[in-house]
Amino acid sequence: MKKIMIVDDNCLSAEGIEKNIDWKALDAEVVHIRYNGKSAVDAMKEEPVDVIISDIEMPDLDGISMCKLAIGFNPLVKVILISAYDRFDYARRAIRIGVYDYIEKPIDYSYLTEKIQGACALISQEQKNMELLNQSRPLMKEKFFRDLIHYSGTEAAYHLASYMEYLNLDLDYKFFTVVLLGIENASELKADMGVAQYEILLYNVQDSLNRYCHIFDLHYLLKDFNGLTLILCQDSSNPDHFLQSVHKIVSFVAEEYQNTDILLNIGIGNVVSDLWNIHFSHESAVHALEYRFFFPQKNVFDAREALGRNLSLEPFSDIREDELIRLICQKDYPALEQWIKEFSADLLLKYQTKNLIFIRIYSLLGRILKFLYELNIDAGDLESSIVRAYSSLDTFTTSGQFFSWLYRICTMACQKLDTSLKAYHESLCSSVLSYIGENYEDSDLCLHDIARYVNVSPAYLSALFKKKTGVNISDSITSARIDAACQYLENSGLSLKEISVKCGYANQYYFSTSFKRKLGMSPSAYRENLTS
Repeated sequence: MKKIMIVDDNCLSAEGIEKNIDWKALDAEVVHIRYNGKSAVDAMKEEPVDVIISDIEMPDLDGISMCKLAIGFNPLVKVILISAYDRFDYARRAIRIGVYDYIEKPIDYSYLTEKIQGACALISQEQKNMELLNQSRPLMKEKFFRDLIHYSGTEAAYHLASYMEYLNLDLDYKFFTVVLLGIENASELKADMGVAQYEILLYNVQDSLNRYCHIFDLHYLLKDFNGLTLILCQDSSNPDHFLQSVHKIVSFVAEEYQNTDILLNIGIGNVVSDLWNIHFSHESAVHALEYRFFFPQKNVFDAREALGRNLSLEPFSDIREDELIRLICQKDYPALEQWIKEFSADLLLKYQTKNLIFIRIYSLLGRILKFLYELNIDAGDLESSIVRAYSSLDTFTTSGQFFSWLYRICTMACQKLDTSLKAYHESLCSSVLSYIGENYEDSDLCLHDIARYVNVSPAYLSALFKKKTGVNISDSITSARIDAACQYLENSGLSLKEISVKCGYANQYYFSTSFKRKLGMSPSAYRENLTS
């Protein structure tokens, strides 16, 4: 049974909600009724609730501030805010803090019941999914490490950093490396002993590694069809000491399986000092294993030997490019200009020839174009402008001219993003109106149905539609129904009851009331005026 709290400084409104909702049918009970925000917060601390129905306008602690605290206590709580005012800024703030829905007074208790029912259903779904999520934590942890060795640099940080705390992963170490253990004769072993016995064999190798790897601060093993990937982390005083320890445990494992049926080859990747560059260690370990072809008598390969020298594979950080994309998204022109100014100074310091600078900028422009194309934004004219400029680089006689041109390209990208967003909003509103026009006959048509159709949240859609069109979605539904009713009254001999059904009204009385409210006369009077 779901626990409900009602908060409204108007006791009649609060009691009205309590008495006019069939809580038993919703498998819910009202456990708190509070008349101000502060007492509501205290009540939540004493006995948590699943759903909060709260007025926004309260004197001591407004509904949005109170609900922000409530969501802080329990991120899964569902909040339905009620306001006597149709204000877009309320809806926007509510969406921002994670409120489930936002409705206006006077309260339609049937509509509110739908909202509560939806909130309770979502809570049940989230509780079920939370259980599934907790059960899948080991798989998520494995996926984290798999992605870690395949994503590159800032991309890895962007996708994975937020998961570290959730998975309780403390990876704040000085050095990292990847060791690959490949079973050269995996196919033969599977054919001879069967997949089940082969997998047990792999688990045996995994157990051996776990015994030896206790000397490291952290290790993690990934099992694949044809071998194992070992990720090692250490706070050693220097990378050479760390690498010596790696060679030590690798030699133990290689020796253990030397006289068995397993042909085990081991590749040791380069040591890196940044967690988000582990993929470089993985790549070098893969490269090291390729040297088995040239040295069949060996089964342990170090990336330093394979590369011929201890190359640093960690690149110059490209965090600056991510910052540029962020500024373009924000359309922050002064900050863009400052970014390009600092970037140009850095390039002129590092590169002493125009060609190298042009190549570096070309790479940057490719990143911008890729970003736009990933958002399905047509950047053909932008690309043409870049091609034209690079076809006549001699026209840039000073670096200042070149970087001014780069700034213009960035501002064009900003404008394209802005235009694309406006077009999206217009398309969204157009889709809403089309859907209403095609479905107004459905008496159950509501905001949630339309939101599902256009694939956005109900609260966001309601606020956006009102901002763009000046009317509520519910009013648009009513307008579509009344317009259709007028057509039936003008062009058919259908009865008022028949027309009300065809126009999506549950009963004739509600149809007549809505018609008169909209046009100032009853449907009967409207039809009589047509014949007079």
